[in-house]
Amino acid sequence: MNLYKLKVIDYFGESILEQIISRCGNICSECPWSMFMRKKIAKEDWEYYAKEIKSYTGYKPVKYEWEGCLGCLTPTEEFPSHPFYNFLKKCRTRKCAGYNEVPNCAYCGRFPCANTVARNDYTQEKVSEKLGKEISDDEYERYVRMFDGMGNLKKIRSGLSPTQIKNPKLVSHEPEITELTGAFENDNFKLVYEKLVEIANSNLGIKGVDTISGFELYKERKEFLWRFLWIIGLYGKIENDELSIDSATLYENRKPLSLPKNEEEWKVFLNILLEFGIITELEIKTDKLYTPGGYMRAKIPKSNEPAYNLKIKTSSGLQKYPIFKILNELITKLLEDSGKRAFSNFKKLNFNSILQ
Repeated sequence: MNLYKLKVIDYFGESILEQIISRCGNICSECPWSMFMRKKIAKEDWEYYAKEIKSYTGYKPVKYEWEGCLGCLTPTEEFPSHPFYNFLKKCRTRKCAGYNEVPNCAYCGRFPCANTVARNDYTQEKVSEKLGKEISDDEYERYVRMFDGMGNLKKIRSGLSPTQIKNPKLVSHEPEITELTGAFENDNFKLVYEKLVEIANSNLGIKGVDTISGFELYKERKEFLWRFLWIIGLYGKIENDELSIDSATLYENRKPLSLPKNEEEWKVFLNILLEFGIITELEIKTDKLYTPGGYMRAKIPKSNEPAYNLKIKTSSGLQKYPIFKILNELITKLLEDSGKRAFSNFKKLNFNSILQ
């Protein structure tokens, strides 16, 4: 493991010199979810410690049947088989730093990069604002700083010489668009196809898609966006020129992907669609929108009612076309002709099975 030396005060008030810093700037050796803190904190002290952490971060670390996270600097082949490690295996910042052979984002010539997973919402100021009281320097060091990824990275960066900073190795990508071998049976199908091609040819709102981190984010967004378009095309309720779909329907048909966990994540995708004339309103149906774990609910607690709806319409330039009705017809026809391969063909824009 790569160690970044930085003198701080740990949970017990003891001075320590070596810390393990993650690729995105979190302090692994002080993280409540890590094996390091689980070995430091005695069993009888854990409950008090966990409650203290939750009071500052909003999340309570619990004891699992395993010993805790080994950190993202651990080689993939050394990860236990526990499903917890799936998020580390997939982490775009971990992949990017490893590909570019740097300890963390601070050593990258593009730092700060918009595609890193480094957090900037656990600063002393932001946590104080969230709690409605000013937290002391000591409280920040004990309970917050380990999650202040961007702040930690900036501190590391300030101590680096120019020779320690490396420009990332660039990557390229081409959108997966299958060449058509025939013609659509009507101009409406062709219109929707051309709109889908526009979306496929875009960078999906990502700057720096030529880095591993940017490319991995692009793949994540692409996978979700095509599944989302597929779901609304099949299951959306169309009335006049508008479409609506509720969170329960989205949840039931989301697999194998997860839905955005909060309103900010939804806005990312809705802003991407807005660029192509698709306007979406997120309509919240409950004041208990979030689970204790911080994720948006699919349904209102103790009910089958959806927790939120998406209302979708097109911009003025597209309103003369029944876009959603056409999308539904196109996908339905693709299903009839391609069967189990239909979604795979859809996201590659392979409509050859329905062409004349």
